Formats: sequence, structure tokens, C-alpha cells
Amino acid sequence: MHDRAIRSGLPDTATLNPVQERIDLLISRVLRFGVLVAAAIGAIGLLLFFVRGPQPGDPQTLHELLTLQSGTLRTSLHAIAIGVLSGQPDDVMRLGLLVLILTPTARVALTLVLFALERDFVFVVIALVVLVILLLGLAGLVGG
Repeated sequence: MHDRAIRSGLPDTATLNPVQERIDLLISRVLRFGVLVAAAIGAIGLLLFFVRGPQPGDPQTLHELLTLQSGTLRTSLHAIAIGVLSGQPDDVMRLGLLVLILTPTARVALTLVLFALERDFVFVVIALVVLVILLLGLAGLVGG
């Protein structure tokens, strides 16, 4: 079994304790669930866009939509929440993108927990640095 796992490139779950196995399974489920939820939210937003059609003040053509300046987009969590609650298709699609972006961030956080349980502190530090960079990037404090 151990030989086959190494040859196939799969992690060797035989060496993980039950808690580590549960976290490993949770990580894979979080990734799957996050991508599926993000796709569903995006599809709902797209469906709303087609059903509702362009409203006054919204871009009326594809060209207008694609050439929007970034300053005209609502990207704060508060603005997106208000837009989602009022049924704005673009905000629903932004929520789907946010869920998609947060999915690997959740994976890094869970991986950090797994490394801590394994007492692999070098990888705990590495995962922590990656998580901090991701969170700072999401907050708009690093990156361009």
C-alpha cells in the first residue's frame, strides 16, 4: 500500500493518525465545496443578469461592461452584501468570486492546523506566512 501511494503521487494516509486523516479529508471537502458553492453563486448571478436585463445606470452593452473603470465597481464587503440582498446580479457574481478566492485561503488555514497537529513547526511557520500574505492581499494592504 505504501509503495503504491508513493508511485501514484498520492499522500500516504497510512502514516496519518485519525485526527490528521479527518483534517486531510476536511481540506479536500472544503476545496470541493468552495468551488461548487462559488460556481452556483456565480451561476445565480448570471441568471439574474439575463432575467433582469440591463437597468438604467448599468452598462447597456458588453463593451460598456468590459471597459468599466475599477473605481466605479463596488468591492467592499458592505457594498457587496447590500447589493446581494437587493438582488443586484453583479454583486451576486462578485460574491461568487469572493467565495472562490476564500476557498484556497481556507485550505491554507486548515493545512496550518494539520501541520501544527503533526508538530511540523517549519511548515506551520511557512503556512502562517502564506496565510498572512493571503489575508493582507484580500484586505488590499499588499500587492498591486
